[in-house]
Amino acid sequence: MSFLFNPSKQVFNPHRDIPDLSGKAILVTGGNTGLGAATIKLLAPHNPLVIYLCVRPVSLPSAEELVSSIKLSSPNINIEILPLELSSLEKVKKFASDFLQEAKQLDLLLLNAGISSTAPALTEDGYESQFGINHLGHALLTQILMPKLLETSKKGSQVRILATSSIAAYFDPPPTGLALGEMKKADSLASPYQRYGHSKVAAVLFARKLSQIYPSILSVSFNPGQVKTDLVKKASGINQWILMFVGTPFMWLTGVSPEKGAENGLWAAFADGVKNGANYEPVGVLEENKKFFTDQKLTDELWEWTNNELAAHGAPGWPEA
Repeated sequence: MSFLFNPSKQVFNPHRDIPDLSGKAILVTGGNTGLGAATIKLLAPHNPLVIYLCVRPVSLPSAEELVSSIKLSSPNINIEILPLELSSLEKVKKFASDFLQEAKQLDLLLLNAGISSTAPALTEDGYESQFGINHLGHALLTQILMPKLLETSKKGSQVRILATSSIAAYFDPPPTGLALGEMKKADSLASPYQRYGHSKVAAVLFARKLSQIYPSILSVSFNPGQVKTDLVKKASGINQWILMFVGTPFMWLTGVSPEKGAENGLWAAFADGVKNGANYEPVGVLEENKKFFTDQKLTDELWEWTNNELAAHGAPGWPEA
């Protein structure tokens, strides 16, 4: 796990290496803080047609502040702030359906939003909150937006889907597979951090399966590395104390800024030679050691479970490639 100390085998400079994005439409979930905000800041100078900044309704004020700050240096940037509540599958369906009616294209989908190490809780639909938001909500969003992604791809654009994973996925090798049967319990698994790890393993496997079903779209997962974020503020109970007194000193010794952490995702979004379905360490380092990241049985189990759960909530199903 060389990424712990954030060495970069790729010399990637976002200001230099992100291409001109004229005519490109980009959607980022959770774009108001941390990695999402840093990503949008780094995209803005490259003239995208539009950036859709999707945040929870409660986070709209911070998103507006972010956009105002970006426009100081990029006054012509077109950023549309859209409310998206990933904890409710019904609200995800409504959001995505409305988006399809309005958007003419979608070139890049960045699945970035998430919660980490939170107190035991269930989503509106009865799923463990971290898995429900980090994986299931994003899966439904991707499913409903897939027709627009395919349509854009057929017009000649190299469409990409990026799923944000985490260092937590590397410490969560499930010996008996993903505990999918536990994902309707608020306190499933041993700890909130393990539940978070499960959701980030799911990000890796989800991107891998998308690449198999939709080869015309480049779908990858990436680990941003050890990023200095407000993780401690969002943790709960004993996890907050562990992170505060153990994780935080380690993070500040070995971690990087959100802007630096965003580089791996931006590399995956625009670099040549990115391998479809792969998982990347920062920056642009192909992860080849974690066998469960490429375990086809795990991949298929997650895909089947996800589709069954989404169908039970009235999801439309995946379109043909």
